[in-house]
Amino acid sequence: MMTDKKVWDLGIRIFHWLLVLGITAAWFTIEYRWMQAHAVVGYGISVLLVFRLIWGFLGSTTARFTHFVCSPIAAFCYLKASLQLKAAHYAGHNPAGGYMVVFMLCVLLVQVLSGFFANNDLGFSGPFADWVNKAQSDQLTQWHGLNFYLILAAIWLHLVAVFFYQLVKKEPLIQAMMLGTKPGKYVSDEQHLKFVSNRVAIVIWLFSVAVILVFVL
Repeated sequence: MMTDKKVWDLGIRIFHWLLVLGITAAWFTIEYRWMQAHAVVGYGISVLLVFRLIWGFLGSTTARFTHFVCSPIAAFCYLKASLQLKAAHYAGHNPAGGYMVVFMLCVLLVQVLSGFFANNDLGFSGPFADWVNKAQSDQLTQWHGLNFYLILAAIWLHLVAVFFYQLVKKEPLIQAMMLGTKPGKYVSDEQHLKFVSNRVAIVIWLFSVAVILVFVL
């Protein structure tokens, strides 16, 4: 009987699901014009991004950028093989999924940074809005709104890919991100995986909170 293999550490799983909640809360609060709550959600997402960027260099194997960022040609070849149901299995992000992670992190960084400089012309403004003139703040506010559509596009592509793997290839990606494990037959490189302790993750979480408190609030 093939046993389950650990593929995701607790830190990356907490990041993933908090990000899902954060993006949902950001959309909900802006829809109802709860600006103060929207700002708090933005700070929370900023903490998540700081953690993820650090964890991408210091975290467990499957969380590291060096583990899943590859050449565009490798990603294209993987996509072609995947559509033919011939692609190899990966413990963490596959070559195409790695680019989706990078793209999502980039658009989220643009979102939070533009939000820091934004205003709503009704007395509310981001913590850095005074660092630029009104025209620049208005421009960044516009970018903040338009960039959200890129985030929605990235989410849509991510969901399509996840359900393709879940329903067509029968690879339990959702369960893996919840439980941290995959059935052994879907993990071909587990012998190369190393996991950083939760204590290190806690320290980086606390550092990420401190960074936002110092530079934003």
